[in-house]
Amino acid sequence: MLQSSSALQKEFNDLLLKDLSLFNWLTKESLDGIWFCDLEHPGHFWINDAFWKTIGHSKPEDKDVFDRWSMAIKTLDKNKTLDLIKQCKEKPEKGFNGTFAYNDSDNQEVILHSKGKVIYDENNQPYRLVIKHYKERNLKQEKLLSKVKKLKKLKNIFYATSKVAKIGGWEVDLTNNNIFWTKATRQIHEVNKDYIPEIETAINFYEEGQTRDRIIELFTAAVEKGKSFDAELKIISAKGNPVWIRTMGKPVYENGSVVKIYGAFQDITVRKKQEAIYKEAKERFEKIFDHSSIGMVLVGVNGKIININPATIKMFGFSKTDMPNVIQNYTYKNLIHPDDLKKANEYRQKLVNEEIDHYTLVSRYYKTNGELMLCKVNAAFVKSTDDSESMIISHIEDITSQKKLEDDALEYSLRFKSAFEYSPNGMALVGLDGKWLMVNKSLSSMLGYSKEEFLSLTFQDITYKTDLDADLRLLKETIEGKRDTYSMEKRYIHKDESIVYGLLNVSLIRDEKKEPLYFVSQINDITKRVKAKEELQNSLLELEGLLGATTHVSIIETDLVGNVKKFNKGAENLLGYKAEDVIGTFNVGAIHDAKEIEERGKVLSKQYNQHIEGFNVFVHKPNLGQYDSHEWTYIKKDGSKFPVQLVVTAIRNKYNEITGYVGIATDISQLKEMETSLIREKQKAVAANKSKSEFLANMSHEIRTPLNGVIGFTDLLMKTDLNETQRKYMQMVNTSAHSLLDLINDILDFSKIEAGKLELNQDKTDLVELCSQTVDIIKHEAHEKGLELLLDISPKVKRFIYADSVRLRQILVNLLGNAIKFTEKGEVELKIRNKKIENDEDEMMFEFSIRDTGIGIAPHNLQKIFNAFDQEDSSTTRKYGGTGLGLTISNRLLELMDSRLEVDSELNKGSVFSFKVKFKTEVGESFPERNTELVNNVLIVDDNENNLTILRDMLAFGKVNSVSAINGIKALEILEKENNFDLAIIDFNMPYLNGLELITHIRKKLRITKEQLPIMLLHSSVIDNKSLQLCKDMDVRFEVTKPIRIDQLFEFINHINDDEETTIDEILTTGSNNEDQTINILIAEDNPVNQFLAKTIIQKVLPKANIVVAEDGEKAVKIYRSMPLDLIFMDIQMPVMSGFDATKKIRTLEDNDTHIPIIALTARALKGERERCLDAGMDDYITKPIIFDTIKETIKLHMPTANR
Repeated sequence: MLQSSSALQKEFNDLLLKDLSLFNWLTKESLDGIWFCDLEHPGHFWINDAFWKTIGHSKPEDKDVFDRWSMAIKTLDKNKTLDLIKQCKEKPEKGFNGTFAYNDSDNQEVILHSKGKVIYDENNQPYRLVIKHYKERNLKQEKLLSKVKKLKKLKNIFYATSKVAKIGGWEVDLTNNNIFWTKATRQIHEVNKDYIPEIETAINFYEEGQTRDRIIELFTAAVEKGKSFDAELKIISAKGNPVWIRTMGKPVYENGSVVKIYGAFQDITVRKKQEAIYKEAKERFEKIFDHSSIGMVLVGVNGKIININPATIKMFGFSKTDMPNVIQNYTYKNLIHPDDLKKANEYRQKLVNEEIDHYTLVSRYYKTNGELMLCKVNAAFVKSTDDSESMIISHIEDITSQKKLEDDALEYSLRFKSAFEYSPNGMALVGLDGKWLMVNKSLSSMLGYSKEEFLSLTFQDITYKTDLDADLRLLKETIEGKRDTYSMEKRYIHKDESIVYGLLNVSLIRDEKKEPLYFVSQINDITKRVKAKEELQNSLLELEGLLGATTHVSIIETDLVGNVKKFNKGAENLLGYKAEDVIGTFNVGAIHDAKEIEERGKVLSKQYNQHIEGFNVFVHKPNLGQYDSHEWTYIKKDGSKFPVQLVVTAIRNKYNEITGYVGIATDISQLKEMETSLIREKQKAVAANKSKSEFLANMSHEIRTPLNGVIGFTDLLMKTDLNETQRKYMQMVNTSAHSLLDLINDILDFSKIEAGKLELNQDKTDLVELCSQTVDIIKHEAHEKGLELLLDISPKVKRFIYADSVRLRQILVNLLGNAIKFTEKGEVELKIRNKKIENDEDEMMFEFSIRDTGIGIAPHNLQKIFNAFDQEDSSTTRKYGGTGLGLTISNRLLELMDSRLEVDSELNKGSVFSFKVKFKTEVGESFPERNTELVNNVLIVDDNENNLTILRDMLAFGKVNSVSAINGIKALEILEKENNFDLAIIDFNMPYLNGLELITHIRKKLRITKEQLPIMLLHSSVIDNKSLQLCKDMDVRFEVTKPIRIDQLFEFINHINDDEETTIDEILTTGSNNEDQTINILIAEDNPVNQFLAKTIIQKVLPKANIVVAEDGEKAVKIYRSMPLDLIFMDIQMPVMSGFDATKKIRTLEDNDTHIPIIALTARALKGERERCLDAGMDDYITKPIIFDTIKETIKLHMPTANR
């Protein structure tokens, strides 16, 4: 930090007082000026007044010092001065020395010689510079002045030193026989300043005796022999004070004789006293050092041992003779454990650096025999004096045994505390006055008081009043020494005022003088035991009363061989004997049927593989620790018999030894009569249930058969040329028939579920195909209402699962049907996702959700909708119809799959029904990677954001880029900028411009041709002929009914450049036409309506097919034998021979080269039905009602070469 000139002046003055050498340096010559420079900032310095006067300039202000100096000095010398100052910072050893020229105020030249002295900081770095200046003079004059100054200085120093050191001078003139004393000498003798000493009187000041004799001897030798002397002697001052002095004398010769003796005289009383004190302290320290039982070591700052006491030698196992060797060759580093050395070094260094004045450290040290000991070291730093070096004095104490005792004491204390605190019994220390001193957790828990609350109580406060006297009496006897301990059962009052029974054990702790200190109490909670004992006593009393009061239950106690010991009232009433007649004289075998005992013995003998007879028949199981419960026949005193349920158990004593048996028997005559009646009623119920089941099966078959005809023929009729009114009527008939069939199926399913007879199949299922079929079932109804139907199946979903496809489809149809039923506008979406299950490679968790934008459900009705035959409210039933079974059946089916329906709904906004199911999946990719080179960039136009997202995700899966537009106007804006698309997918139903209007604009206004942009039109229902014609006119490559599947989408993309005559059906199926082939198809069906329906549909699908009909299975086999067949539709329920048997017969008649596809016709898909069909040799099965699309798909599948 830059300091002001005045600050530098103050620093210089302080430095001058501290540093005598600087003062001496400055006063060697006569000076004409002084500078004090800051080496950190060259050019910044303080200049004294003499300098300004010497160079003839007035003294400037602090801030103008440098400028005034720069103005006065010659330019070259200015630079030279500053360079020399910098040099003193960088190379201080070269110093500052030079001659410089200045101009005074009259412009006269002044020459100054300058010398510098570098000042170093505490880190020995140069930081200040003192420069002295003097003018050129006559050198001789300078030297003379210098000598005069030195003499004056020496004289002044001499007088000052004499005064401080109490040194005087004396001189004895032997020629003139007089003595001269200086002022200091008189002051030492405590005489007046005008006192004139004489030789004799001067000698008499010395203490009489040896001292006086010694000074006479020394003075005589100086006179006679010319010997100088220097002695320390004691004088008695004029005031009678003893004074130690040091006297020195030196003879002066003239002409070979001593004529004068002069010398110095110094008061050394203070030093002598200090030496005496030091000597005494030294002797005392040496005694302590040598005789201390604690080790003491004096160690130099370099770590070398200066001295050690005998206790240390003994502690470390050295002998006395080893001491010199130890002092010479050992440091503490040779003895301390290596792991403790670092810490010891740190503390020692802090001590030496005076960061601390002492320390205490516990470390491990080695004895000479290698044994480790634990030592406590107390060390302090002793700074050096003039005649001694700095050192560390250490006290070393072997605390190995002490530490072990402390550790043992701590361990015992912890053990006691642990045993006390964690004892399962209540533990306490109680004062002689009854106050709780310490309690454990168990006691606190037992009595409900916190530990803090206990400390404010006495044991008397919580002792039951009537138990206190006995406790105090035993306590007194213990204190008086009449007993060592005592135990008692007593009652305590819990904090909640309930009674706690305790078993108290008390011991008294006394001190070494046998005076009592406190009690140790142990309290076991015996409340349960006491109460159990009371309850047992009460139970025994009750049992005695019960035995006497029981009048309809026989209780008989026997000894080990069956002789009666107790016989209750119930036994008397049931058997007709009196207790006094049978006790001690009667064996229980007399009341039993001998044949029953014999038969029961045979059964037990066989069961236990040993011979059992007689009384052992009753007690064999009780002897094994069990009880025996069996029906027996009792014989009354009058010889009549009645059935009883007899339970026999063993009676054991406290040693678990059997001392007898007790038999408790109940008259079961009425029960037996009831059982007989129940068996008869059950037989009737079984017969009735069988009749009901047969009736229900027959009725369901009879009802379904005409319904199947209605559904099948209306389906066919709607595919003919009907006007709009006729088509609408047919649609209503078909829908009503379907509704009636669904109602019958729902009721049958619900009945099976309620009876627990519905089971699930687990077959490999194509989930994507199943969902497509499901959507196909309900999409007509959705499109009729103008609803968007979305199918969102993630490409990451596993396609092939093992599930009951029929029941899964039933659940999805129910949920989607409900969503469409209760949605007037907007959309319905089926969404499927799956995720892995941790630690399970085969199964995955599938989540199905059906979302709609319908009427929603009020929160208070959310649970009600799952009840059978219930809907949200009666108005819903009236408006939308339905049985209310759909959700119930779906939920029950999901329960069979370990799942359940969840619903999230908001009134007037829509609902989401969802469920999660675990399915085993097929290993491998569900959707092979789609990499098409034909299409890289697609424009999607749809006002439905959800549908946009689904299409974008599908295309992204196939690594196809896409751009989306929310309406036709946005699409035109995109295309007007640039058409870099390989395909456009356009929705039909959109605001502003519908799909066909947008396509017309693209083709006619933007003039984008079909080669430049192929177009796929998506629509939600079958479009009319006019629209179809417009599609052709506008070169629409594909028009597809929504929702579109991912595999379908990529099939279309891969055929985007195919011949335009290729139809959608041809793209989505494989095979070739064979118009010349004659196909023979057999229909085995006993119902004429179904015969005609099947025949009509097949003729529609295959107009040139030859169709034959068999009314039963036997005729079907005959036809097979009589003509070649390409396909057989086989009803499984037919008279004479069933479809199963007929199929098995046909398969036995086939040779190895032929295999005719046989398709089962079943009323409903039941558990095991598919397996039975396949086991019988059938290839597939379809459920009634038979409709055109089902037959068509089946023929495609099993006759790929047939004419489509």
